[in-house]
Amino acid sequence: MKKFWFISALLLWLSHSLAMAQGCTKLTVTGPPIAAPASWVVDGKLIGAAVEYVEGISRAAGIKEIEFKAFPSWADSLRAVYRGEVDVIFSANWSEERERYLYFIRPSMSSQFLNVVVRRGEAFELNRLEDLIKLSGAAPQGEGYGDGTFGQFVTKYLKLQRAPNISKVIDLLLETTTDYIFGYENAIFTEMATRNLGTTLQILNTYPTRAEGFIAFSKRSRCGSEVRKRFSDQVELANTNHTYRALMVKYRETFNENLTRPR
Repeated sequence: MKKFWFISALLLWLSHSLAMAQGCTKLTVTGPPIAAPASWVVDGKLIGAAVEYVEGISRAAGIKEIEFKAFPSWADSLRAVYRGEVDVIFSANWSEERERYLYFIRPSMSSQFLNVVVRRGEAFELNRLEDLIKLSGAAPQGEGYGDGTFGQFVTKYLKLQRAPNISKVIDLLLETTTDYIFGYENAIFTEMATRNLGTTLQILNTYPTRAEGFIAFSKRSRCGSEVRKRFSDQVELANTNHTYRALMVKYRETFNENLTRPR
């Protein structure tokens, strides 16, 4: 009788494991739509270094089918993964608020400096964070700065205008509605390059903060609990091999070629 019970339990466990494995062969993934060379949208599809990186991590973790979904803005991408409409988001900075909705895969996949951008000829010294208090600033909706010193300073002292995306934020600066804007370096690079704003805007030499970018699973994803450990192992291996850095070089060339190609 005990032998029969053991065999029945073993068969039940195997069938459950098989069902879970079959149920987690596909992931839907999203990320920043304006953040070259890490990620940007071409003909409605996300491409870039982070896209290829996450696809490689997913396949190495045993995922057979990966569908990338592009949304109009970073804020839209976050909302989709919070609601569980998408399983995974990449290039996500950590914060206590986001951890309510996301499981962050550690270690991080990347890091970015936060740029402070002004109109050319109107640069100012940024030696202390307090230098920003008397000025008006703007930033994209959904963009966070963590819960460290800088994030707390922004929350307590700065009243940033928020616009739907980095393109609209730059418009505020060009319209002289604001003195400066915040934008992570990939997004700023994309906009300044595609809109040819190098002679119109400039980036201050001081970077208020640097944020790590993570792959993160929606807490509503049915696949997260099964594959998160595998993802973590693969990210650690990729970091050892400097995979992301090599992909960034590759896709910066791709992005620059697209800019110079006749239309």
